[in-house]
Amino acid sequence: MFLVKKEELSDTAQWSCEKTEASLPPQKEENSNVSQTSSPQTNVQTQNIIFRDAQGNILTESQKDSIVQSTQGLQALRSFNNNNTEYILFKTFDDLRGFVPDDVIDNLIKEDKIRKSGGQAQVLRQRLLDKWQNQPLPDKKFSLMSGEEKSFSDYLGSTLVVNFWYMNCGPCLIEMPALNQLVKDYKESDINFLSFTFDKKEDLEIFFRNTEFNYIHAPVDLNFMYSFDISVYPTHWIVDETGVIKDLIVGTSLNIYDQLSSLIEKNKK
Repeated sequence: MFLVKKEELSDTAQWSCEKTEASLPPQKEENSNVSQTSSPQTNVQTQNIIFRDAQGNILTESQKDSIVQSTQGLQALRSFNNNNTEYILFKTFDDLRGFVPDDVIDNLIKEDKIRKSGGQAQVLRQRLLDKWQNQPLPDKKFSLMSGEEKSFSDYLGSTLVVNFWYMNCGPCLIEMPALNQLVKDYKESDINFLSFTFDKKEDLEIFFRNTEFNYIHAPVDLNFMYSFDISVYPTHWIVDETGVIKDLIVGTSLNIYDQLSSLIEKNKK
């Protein structure tokens, strides 16, 4: 379940895939409100939109409009089920108790505190940390732009800095000069810089004619991204020499060089 803004509830047409940022299939979709992150647009279709009140009762369109217009501080939870998109309207998290499981509510409260203090990117970062931090990278195989076959096990023994990105992601492009400087400054170190994008190889070849990005590049499909729960771009991972994911950054910022350099220094052998 994901929190959405009250403004999104004023017109059902706003939920068409052409007018929302949908980066994953329905069960994994996430919409980031952080300016330093980006989600690719895909043609994900939902057949029905259902509105419920805080106790799970299905609302008519007029009932939904009345609640939206009359309730200050209204929030909504969005979930997906069998090609249906459901919105649960509520004012406080405690209003949901009895319908939404307590552990889900407690987690929403935790994430809401993180969101208010650090933004949506910090919520996404915490989700990834909870699942992946101190976990070994799966030994997935992939092909580099050169056609060379690789797997993560090929990078054991060295620190690995991973970047997930795509060509039409504005924040991804903005940070590239800083990432190039990072590669330059660590060229004498035993550190590998590897990027994954779901863009096609032939499109990347054209892109790199005019854009410098000095990581080693591996074009993959979206399923590869899904397997690592990547829904917001760019995302950076720091992997130690044993192949264990030690830290990550979701999104970018003006000090992305310092952030990544600090994590590299912290985790390199």
